[in-house]
Amino acid sequence: MKSIERLIVAGGGTGGHILAGIAIADEWVKQTGSRDSILFVGAEQGLEARLVPKHGYALKLLKIGALNRVGFKTRILTMLQLPVSFLKAFMILLSFRPHAVIGVGGYASGPVVLLARFLAPLFGFRTAIIEQNSVAGFTNRMLGRRVHHVFCAFEGGASQFDKAKVTVTGNPIRSSLKLLPPASIEPFTLFVFGGSQGAMGINSLILDALPFLKGYGIQFIHQTGMKDFERVRAGYEREGVSARIEKFIDDMVSCYQSASLVVCRAGASSMTELASVGRAPIFIPLPTAADNHQERNARIFEEQKAAWVVPQGSMTGGHFAELILSLKTDPDRIADVEKRIRSFFRPDAAEKIVNTLRGSS
Repeated sequence: MKSIERLIVAGGGTGGHILAGIAIADEWVKQTGSRDSILFVGAEQGLEARLVPKHGYALKLLKIGALNRVGFKTRILTMLQLPVSFLKAFMILLSFRPHAVIGVGGYASGPVVLLARFLAPLFGFRTAIIEQNSVAGFTNRMLGRRVHHVFCAFEGGASQFDKAKVTVTGNPIRSSLKLLPPASIEPFTLFVFGGSQGAMGINSLILDALPFLKGYGIQFIHQTGMKDFERVRAGYEREGVSARIEKFIDDMVSCYQSASLVVCRAGASSMTELASVGRAPIFIPLPTAADNHQERNARIFEEQKAAWVVPQGSMTGGHFAELILSLKTDPDRIADVEKRIRSFFRPDAAEKIVNTLRGSS
């Protein structure tokens, strides 16, 4: 009797990393027929502790922090945690005996993927990473030199790895996201979100723009993030603007359906979701993203006239409101961007990744 092929998805930290991992896990279950064949391994402080169990997958957590772009104290603490994290990762690999291990980004992917690659000659583990951005992050640059396979969302990301290992697959996303009918302009609905943890810069820009936007019949859906909810809610109340304001939104599908225009960061997962549903975005890249990768992601879309890009701090609230109102009165511009952004979506990304990990392609 053939044994069940098992997969470990390692990493997390941000919603984008976790949701890509969940998309890969869903495809693995679709092909193998077993949800018990999946194990996620993440960090104790990451969003995976909340999101992964919600999607019905088993999860084990490592106590591990950051090494790159952090202070001396954090770096030392992480170094002290690493031996215990490697030992726990070793025990997880030995007990679960995966057919394959894929790192989806985030610091927790490091110990698991490195150990899996080291043990591969003994146990036959297939190892891989996915690079979701146009610029590879610190952990993936390190792991990419060692793993068997590197999957990239963008051609730009592929150039940073050994081309013999690389497959450009696009970014895997949740299967619940499908191409939507063209956006409705009436009522004009602005959907604002800053990623899984919110974005104070975007929130502040919208609050600054509200005095210039009220009275034009615009509906607002605004995901604030956990820490900025009260400030944003108070800002809408102060201007007398009613809105759907939430700390975190799970049902993104209904929000995309309602949206006439989207304002968000330029994380790879959000960008791929917008391409899959066909919604026009204004990207406000996170200025502190490593190697400025969010702006570089966004400029790829902008070059193809598939998005508008507004660097954080480049516009006042009044000027941003002018941009929103100019698009509201010119629906053909929004419709054109909706058509162009769809070209960035590769619907078979998760299938290609799983096929390679299972050795069926």
